[in-house]
Amino acid sequence: MPQSHRKLADGRYMLHGEPFLLVAGEIHNSGSSTPTAIERSFDAATRLGVDTVLAPIAWESIEPEEGLFEFALVDILVDAARVRGLHLIPLWFGTWKNGMSTYTPIWVKGNSERFPRIINSAGLVLESVTPFSDAARDADARAFAALMRHLASIDDGETVLMVQVENEVGVLSDARDRSSLAEDHWNKPVPSDVAAAISAAQNGRLADSYERGGRSTSAGWPALLADEADEAFMAAAYARYIETVARAGRAEFDVPMFVNAWVDANASNDGGDSQLALAGGARPGDYPSGGPLRHTAAIWRHLAPSLDFLAPDLYFGSFDAVADAYRAIDGVLFIPEMQCNRTGVEQMFRAVGELGAIGAAPFAFDLMSEEDDSYREVQDAFALLRSLSMLLGRHPNAELCGFTLTNEEPSRLLFGDMLEVTSKHMSEIFPSSQNGVGCVARVGSNEYFIVGRGFAIRPLDGAGGRGAWAAVEELERDGEAFVAQRRLNGDEIGGGEWIRLPILNQGQSELFPIRQNLQLSGVLRVTTYTASAAPGRAAARISEAR
Repeated sequence: MPQSHRKLADGRYMLHGEPFLLVAGEIHNSGSSTPTAIERSFDAATRLGVDTVLAPIAWESIEPEEGLFEFALVDILVDAARVRGLHLIPLWFGTWKNGMSTYTPIWVKGNSERFPRIINSAGLVLESVTPFSDAARDADARAFAALMRHLASIDDGETVLMVQVENEVGVLSDARDRSSLAEDHWNKPVPSDVAAAISAAQNGRLADSYERGGRSTSAGWPALLADEADEAFMAAAYARYIETVARAGRAEFDVPMFVNAWVDANASNDGGDSQLALAGGARPGDYPSGGPLRHTAAIWRHLAPSLDFLAPDLYFGSFDAVADAYRAIDGVLFIPEMQCNRTGVEQMFRAVGELGAIGAAPFAFDLMSEEDDSYREVQDAFALLRSLSMLLGRHPNAELCGFTLTNEEPSRLLFGDMLEVTSKHMSEIFPSSQNGVGCVARVGSNEYFIVGRGFAIRPLDGAGGRGAWAAVEELERDGEAFVAQRRLNGDEIGGGEWIRLPILNQGQSELFPIRQNLQLSGVLRVTTYTASAAPGRAAARISEAR
């Protein structure tokens, strides 16, 4: 049955008809492998403030013998989320996880004749089932359908939000599969639906190669697509395979579905937030060749229509550029894996506030301890984003703007020069090496919710002059309600101009002799008025205060 109360609309996740921001985190690979592991992982989610948990369900755990399904562990997983009031996004670790087939049942692992493996150009047989195996595809589809049927049977309408189908698929160590099954397909003309998908893309690497290849309807892969042929060939194979699996599952339980990508960016050639190249690479095979990447997206979207969107796992490279490119593919951005540290905190706010993400999920949050340097910051970020999620549910038409303030860009103007945020005004009194992060939601012509830390903010009049604060309330979330803790005024709002939101655990200034209020919740509701309308106060130019 269609689950119309859980759907994607206009780039947002809608739950019971209201926009819902997924304040998500993904547990590590074995974090849902036993009842004990599940309890520990979900206790960690509760302590940190995650409200949506991404958790693996392995094929080997539900079908240890072919045709005999066991869902006891699945029930424990769903119950662990439900009793804690959390949401769940199951990750189907079926035929592939990170390009390999290590989560398949032993009756698949041990029968390479029935379930053939990928062979690379060196003749090595990889522990990865070939996507050209009809037997593997059909077995995976049956298992996934059984899982989805079971999830539907225990569904309460809001615990399970979406499902990820497989994990970071693609060929490693080579650009394509060289097995006999694959070679049979390689030696045939490019299928018409693949050619149509590439042609419809109109631009990009595949489209350029297609143009150079003469747009033939009968050419083979290398003749038509040249250097892009290997990866396009594998993208078509994986997309067809996963479409069969996703379609079978969706027939049993119709919730949004997606696939995730081990992206092809890296720190050396794509810039970005991290100098550690955990993966990626410039060549197919260094990253999983044929996965749902930016340059293969046209093939994936054409051949796998049962998927709602493609999602990037982002640990390195240009976070903003890659995320923005994925949002352009389907109009939806969700980041199922990312760093779980201070850098990840900054990226979460940018993803939600600037890039329009429905959610961003730091990976392996359940492995954090309170002794970790970034534990409190990650915990605080989840709390702030849950407040943001609640207010967006109440103000679905709010205009949202997120930011990270760095040494290179310490100030930003928001909403057509109606607000200015800066880290410079903070550093004058509270020097800090941390970047300021936040989101501001505009809910009326002069009413805003401000969420974040490590910056100062002031109102402007939209025409180069100053504005002023009419009212400033510090809010805290109490269950499903906001409670006003304090009404700020005087020095706390800079005499009507600057409001400072210090970093977490900010100490008193050694440069300023008067004690400051540093224990703000990080959530403010404010209204503004134009300074030029205030008696006895002339509007000043923005530049005068810089």
